[in-house]
Amino acid sequence: MEVNAKVLNHEGNELTMEVTAAAADLEQAIAVTLRKAAKEVKIPGFRPGKVPAKLLEGYIGEHALLQEALDEMLQPLYVEAVSQTEIFPVDRPHVEVVQLKRGDEVKVNIKVTVKPEVELGQYKGIEVTKEVYVPTEEDIDQEIKHMQERIAHIIDLPEGTALENGDTAIIDFEGFVDDVPFEGGKAEKYSLTLGSNTFIPGFEDQLVGVKTGEAADVNVTFPEDYHSEDLKGKQALFKVFVHEARRRDLPPVDDDFVKDMREDCDTVAELREKLREELNEKAEQLAVQNAQNKALEQVVANASMDIPAIMIDDRLDQMLQEFEGQLQYQGLTLERFFQLTNSTRAEWRAAQKDRAEEAVKQDLVLEAIVKAEDIQADEADIDKQMQEIADSYGKPLAEIKATFANNDRLKFFEYNVKMLKAIELINTSAVIS
Repeated sequence: MEVNAKVLNHEGNELTMEVTAAAADLEQAIAVTLRKAAKEVKIPGFRPGKVPAKLLEGYIGEHALLQEALDEMLQPLYVEAVSQTEIFPVDRPHVEVVQLKRGDEVKVNIKVTVKPEVELGQYKGIEVTKEVYVPTEEDIDQEIKHMQERIAHIIDLPEGTALENGDTAIIDFEGFVDDVPFEGGKAEKYSLTLGSNTFIPGFEDQLVGVKTGEAADVNVTFPEDYHSEDLKGKQALFKVFVHEARRRDLPPVDDDFVKDMREDCDTVAELREKLREELNEKAEQLAVQNAQNKALEQVVANASMDIPAIMIDDRLDQMLQEFEGQLQYQGLTLERFFQLTNSTRAEWRAAQKDRAEEAVKQDLVLEAIVKAEDIQADEADIDKQMQEIADSYGKPLAEIKATFANNDRLKFFEYNVKMLKAIELINTSAVIS
């Protein structure tokens, strides 16, 4: 298709291009339109597909024929125009027909929303402070407890046993605000592990000490950022009944336990020292990672841009889709989640909007750094990323490369490599103290 495109106007994130196509391309689109119509239109005396073109043209009408032919042309015409003008649309185009007549070139104006221009601030040599957490004896105790829990036996608690943190209780509960039960605040035979922090703050703490076979009143206040607008900041009373509970029977921590759990330690003292070293190493790695995250956040904050609302909406769509996948993995549907949390899609999107906007900003800033630094992704870089996928699935690299041989998929890997290199540039140049 012989296409010529030029930018007529570019204000903010709105851009209009004038796009023309040759008269011959219009005739070719008309021919395609007529062939399709011949298979569908039924005219007495003619078999399907055998209606003469001239008769079909009269049957369809010139105006409708030209419009359908233009529809046939628009997708390849638009793709070529985007390529020629090197723009990055983020929304559906709006097409205005300027000239559409047989024998003349086709001329349309296409208005699109494009990615915003990013004005980078400082992105090299960002100064950040590394905050290293020093593990305590309590942290070491917690690590040892996790080891105990891995080989612990689960026992049923006799009726009348007081609940402790870590116990899993089977409870009925019903919540009330101003003595009125609220939607989503009632359940029967619900399994709750105390200390898991899965319920409203304060709920699990107040069940510690309650005995199996007994009822209890639990008073809580819903957080101000609670997902349900009707319950934010409200005081609530939960009527709870504890049916039964289970507890992990932890093995004693002695030298025999240590030898069973670790090959590099023989005594409890050796175990504690080894865990201290490991926790210190993890703390250092986490501190560096957090400092690098702060550097990236500062780079994004240093940049200026005007983000189109559609980009944030699209990112929210993507985030919701990912969240739905996570729920399905847990055996839940999105609809069921909203029922259980007494919330809606609109409330979820509103709560996640700031996070979506930050994610879009970060991508745009990293893309701008890739462009400013002329960061490239060569075949070795792409193979390395594909190798990680191959390793995760236990398959040879050649098989993964064949799976992603499509050019568009390769561009996805190329994009990811460039973005990671931009992050690496920020990290390696950052001044971490």
